[in-house]
Amino acid sequence: MTYYIIGGILLSIILFLLIQYYGLKKSLKNKDRELKSLQRETKKQIHRQQDYITVLSQELRTPLYGIMGLTNLIAEEYPELKDDKKLKSLKFSGDYLLNLINNVLHINYLDVEGIKSQNNLFNLQEVTQNLVNSFSYATDNSDNTLHYDFDPEINPMVIGDASILSQILMNLISNALRFTKNGDVYFSVHLIKSKHNSNNISFKVKHNGDDISSEDQKSIYQEFINVESAKKSYLGTGINSRIVKGLVNVINGDIIIQKNAQEGSEYALVLDLQVQDDKNDNIEDHNDSNEANTNTKRKALIVDDNKLNLLVADKILSKEHFECTTIDNGFDAIELVRENRYDVILMDINMPKLNGIGTTKRIREFNLKTPVIALTAVDITQLNRQIIHAGLNDYILKPYTKNHLLEIINKHLENPILNQ
Repeated sequence: MTYYIIGGILLSIILFLLIQYYGLKKSLKNKDRELKSLQRETKKQIHRQQDYITVLSQELRTPLYGIMGLTNLIAEEYPELKDDKKLKSLKFSGDYLLNLINNVLHINYLDVEGIKSQNNLFNLQEVTQNLVNSFSYATDNSDNTLHYDFDPEINPMVIGDASILSQILMNLISNALRFTKNGDVYFSVHLIKSKHNSNNISFKVKHNGDDISSEDQKSIYQEFINVESAKKSYLGTGINSRIVKGLVNVINGDIIIQKNAQEGSEYALVLDLQVQDDKNDNIEDHNDSNEANTNTKRKALIVDDNKLNLLVADKILSKEHFECTTIDNGFDAIELVRENRYDVILMDINMPKLNGIGTTKRIREFNLKTPVIALTAVDITQLNRQIIHAGLNDYILKPYTKNHLLEIINKHLENPILNQ
């Protein structure tokens, strides 16, 4: 009898455990389905976000191209404005905004670690002065004062990535102005030490405006944090510290932060920059390119539905002795290529009715020789395969500089007209 009782108890325990096991298994399957569904929805949301940023950047590039192009044309047509502070600030702001858009796109797809620094010769004093000038509107319309000090011991001609440096400093200065009321923001560039052909330089930003609570101080350095006081300011919300720190790592620098409730905050970027004695070495200047060919006329067809874009490209190439034909749609461009000979075709990609890729495909049905260069404001990682299959020879991302445009065109001409 005892064995039956023990057996019954064991059987009951086994049945209970089996019921619990199958119940838990069913619950885990349901959880797994929920997690997979959530994962799919998260991926969709990420893709939607990436697509939105890509489209937004494209919309920003089009007017920015016009601003940068016209600014450069004004500077060339009116040499007396070469040293005008307002024009320099406008050009700096355009260059900065372009770099910012590029980095936002890069981070959107590849994260900040995918950004590579470029080593080019630039004038550090000019870059930092233009940076300060670009904040003139913000300071003129507030009760803050932005002070600037550049150490005369620093050789201003240095080699590094001016665009990434500008982006970091722009974030630090705007952050200081944002959290300062009725106060002062001090931006200084000082030489720490010099060795061989390298300078160790500190870029300090300090502000001493109204007191900031310790909670808000912490929030300044968190990513995408909206501090209430920042929402009401003319500079918007706080900086993304993760991106800033990532960019600092790209150029092998260090960020040092000091916070004091009574004295405000101070941040310093410490960076090694290679110096260059000869201000003219390695500086590319195609303004006076190959005067021996001033009488050589090349024919260029420029296809773009934006009249301002056509004007800028036409002005640039006309000054380089190109005979330019401009057209605003793909269908007419096909007929022009069929009836005329061109040395190069600049093809906008994003056009209504027939886009640049479709236009080029039709041109390639009867013309395989003329180089066709894509002009696009769309992230090129999405178009690379389409551009190759369409028969385009190369691409230029809008907005572009005069030198870059001429460099790409020159690469595809049978008889280059520029000295590289």
